[in-house]
Amino acid sequence: MNDAIDRLDISIIIPAKDEAKRLPSFLDNLIPYCQNSVKQYEIIVVDDGSSDNTAILARDFQAKFSRLKVIRLNKNRGKGYAVKTGLFEACGDIVLFLDADGSTMPDEIENNLHFLKEGYDIVIGSREVKDDKHLVTAKYYRKMIGQVFNFFVHLLLFKEIKDSQCGFKMFRKETIRPIFSQVNIQGFGFDLEVLYLAFKLNYRIKEVPVNWHHVDESKINLIMDSLRMFINIFQVRIWHVNPPVNMGTEESRVKASIRL
Repeated sequence: MNDAIDRLDISIIIPAKDEAKRLPSFLDNLIPYCQNSVKQYEIIVVDDGSSDNTAILARDFQAKFSRLKVIRLNKNRGKGYAVKTGLFEACGDIVLFLDADGSTMPDEIENNLHFLKEGYDIVIGSREVKDDKHLVTAKYYRKMIGQVFNFFVHLLLFKEIKDSQCGFKMFRKETIRPIFSQVNIQGFGFDLEVLYLAFKLNYRIKEVPVNWHHVDESKINLIMDSLRMFINIFQVRIWHVNPPVNMGTEESRVKASIRL
């Protein structure tokens, strides 16, 4: 490896389950973005037990971008598990995850890096924080379900975040182990547990508006996954009644690695 890529600035994790149709077009946008930046990027695609050729198509892009890694899980474990797998493999100083459908575009990354320089530990995209520069296009029924869901999140977990489920979240690398080694949820509701733990560990979180657009062929089952996520709200509250373990010391990091 030459000097230009000895140090990685930013790692992008993309969880993917049966994304053969949508992932290639997203990578066609993401790779030029990474190549044209002064930052050094790596991309980690985590194939969450796909039944199609998602992993094969992702590996085809390694010819265009050598710092693209593909991790193939033997069976479907859930978005939360796939994200955590990728995060623990990441080498960048800043680590983030993006959805494979391209609903949030990569220019949101460097548009929001300055918040980390200003002292925030985590930056999360939001479809509910509004301004004049960002556009959100979502189906009306998703908005209604999201409003009900957010009501219970605010009532039982935290009031500080307006949109916990947007698929754009960016972390200082040193926050990854302390948070994610204590995350139990493997499905779509993992964001709830991540943010709940982050608040309890006193990390500074910045919620920012992002451009977001609905992409067809969603992998979310609105009825079943919404029910699971409502259950997740109560699970997070029960699991983390006691303060989370502080993983900042060498001893606690060793304990975390043993549990993993």
